[in-house]
Amino acid sequence: MRLDTLECCMSVNSFNLYLNLKGNLWYECLEDSYGVIRESWLGNWLGMPYLLQECLRFLNLHENNLSEEARSMLSAAKSVALEIERQAQSLPNFTEPKYHNRMHFADAITSMSVQLAILVERHGKANQNWMACAMLTCIAHDFLHPGKVNLIESEIEKQSFNLLKPILSFHTIPKEWQKVIETAIVRSDFSIVHHNHASVTGKNFQWDLDWLCVLLNEADVMASTSAKYGPSLGESLAQEWQLIDFPLHSSVASLEGRKAFLKQLIFSSPSSYVLRLSERISVEILNLEM
Repeated sequence: MRLDTLECCMSVNSFNLYLNLKGNLWYECLEDSYGVIRESWLGNWLGMPYLLQECLRFLNLHENNLSEEARSMLSAAKSVALEIERQAQSLPNFTEPKYHNRMHFADAITSMSVQLAILVERHGKANQNWMACAMLTCIAHDFLHPGKVNLIESEIEKQSFNLLKPILSFHTIPKEWQKVIETAIVRSDFSIVHHNHASVTGKNFQWDLDWLCVLLNEADVMASTSAKYGPSLGESLAQEWQLIDFPLHSSVASLEGRKAFLKQLIFSSPSSYVLRLSERISVEILNLEM
């Protein structure tokens, strides 16, 4: 969808809040962007290709300034965005998973975009290859998610990567980058998150696989940490789990379930400190216990 058609879908003023950084108000930018996603979701969906393009604009990832590797990875990301939309539209009455749907993908790439922008500002130099890899990995980490849970470690994540491989091959992604993407997606299983954060403990940020895994883990749950938007995401997850009769569906969206979720979260990246995510989580937990 082009910008000149947005007015019929949602107010232009509302859309202008998407990834619109004012000063250094990074968290406000993030929360406003989540709000735009939800207004679009409930009204006229902007579409993953359009949102991805806005993320790339925000990150100044302009195709003519990129290496061949970065261009190929972003081309693959755009193909993933198109396929996500195509698959959703092919479902009867858009019966996507209640949580692992296009809104989740939009939340994740928006979160990743803010993380990367903060890192560029703080470290003074963008690594466009790693940034392109991060955006591709993020939009594909739950590619064609079936709305189920892992019976064995990384079962669904491996399935997502296997479905992604033809797209990577079509766009001639170098084998070394394919391996990075595969490893990061496989390590995005929630049960491995603590291991991923432990792997960077005491280390300064650098553009590498270990830090990519941490950034992906954080982007995956960042919207769910929001006191404003997180509880409704918990309810969506409960609905998704109820459909497969997963036992935790009855508690995940409860007050105790919310507190348990927040208490197990870890944030390690420099961008998470700028966003003060751990502090915000602590405040919400305190409020929930009052």
